Amino acid sequence: MNKISEDYPFVFVDPKSVELFNLAIKVAKADIPVLITGPSGVGKEVLARVIHESSQRSDKPFIAINCAAIPDNLVEDTLFGHERGAFTGANSISKGFFEEANNGTIFLDEIGEMPINLQSKLLRVLQEQEIYRVGATKPIPINTRIISATNINIADSIKQKNFREDLYFRLSGFVLEILNLASRREDIEPLARVFIQKHSNGEKVELTKLAVDKLYFHNWPGNVRELENTIFRSFILKEKNVIDHNHIIFDKLTSFDASVSSSIISHALNSTSNFSEKLLRNSNNSELCNILTALQKSENREQAARELGISTRTLRLKLKNFRDEGYEVPRSYARKI
Repeated sequence: MNKISEDYPFVFVDPKSVELFNLAIKVAKADIPVLITGPSGVGKEVLARVIHESSQRSDKPFIAINCAAIPDNLVEDTLFGHERGAFTGANSISKGFFEEANNGTIFLDEIGEMPINLQSKLLRVLQEQEIYRVGATKPIPINTRIISATNINIADSIKQKNFREDLYFRLSGFVLEILNLASRREDIEPLARVFIQKHSNGEKVELTKLAVDKLYFHNWPGNVRELENTIFRSFILKEKNVIDHNHIIFDKLTSFDASVSSSIISHALNSTSNFSEKLLRNSNNSELCNILTALQKSENREQAARELGISTRTLRLKLKNFRDEGYEVPRSYARKI
């Protein structure tokens, strides 16, 4: 596992993440503009910090800006600063983020949301390596590396005339794509443990195998950000510094994905070899996955029921209901308890 810092964890355990990390390190040395793409919540800013910390600029400032969060009337002032008297209330010179990041790195998150009228000014900064403060008549030379990021399809934005094609080619010296969390599932458990450490206040908190399985089988539409929220909720529900499967509560907007991917099936086959592949393909309900995992690990059904925190009668009824709904539950598990 690699972490850029305690404050900015990015786990590289899944082979796809290791490949991305190795590529990012190579790109960091090249000192060219980088565009990071990927869904919301996957850790684009963290990857930008990895690049900065691995570059020759690592001892210089790293300034992160969310372009979508700056009011349109303040974007130019925020990025480029202003001169004294440039407008009412401008009583002194103010440096913009580009100046603050001089000789370092500036990270422009949500670059696809930048107003079209400002894109031309950003393009000029990239071309000329100089900025004009608002109200200034003389340029200020800068040497700032730009890393930008977006979760939208830039090609579509260009077609819709919402994003300048020439700016895209200036920003995309190298494009790095971060996959969603469901596509790099081997990162889930180590990421969860990083967040447990972050929120544990130094206490030793255990994550059970059933809890790990429940996290692994979730589809994570909110990606890493959703995973951290889920772990944070589990701290409210945990007992005796143990986080079990029943302490893992997903947001109702992000229910378990009914289409279990082949990667999940492969993982399940490795950990529960006695289950048939057909059973695993039908196991599109996270509760059923938890129950079957508990049964597989337990010496008898009474122990499995205790592990799940339910009575043996409730366990029997749940298995019967799953069979009635069409799920293939092995009869050794479904017979009378």
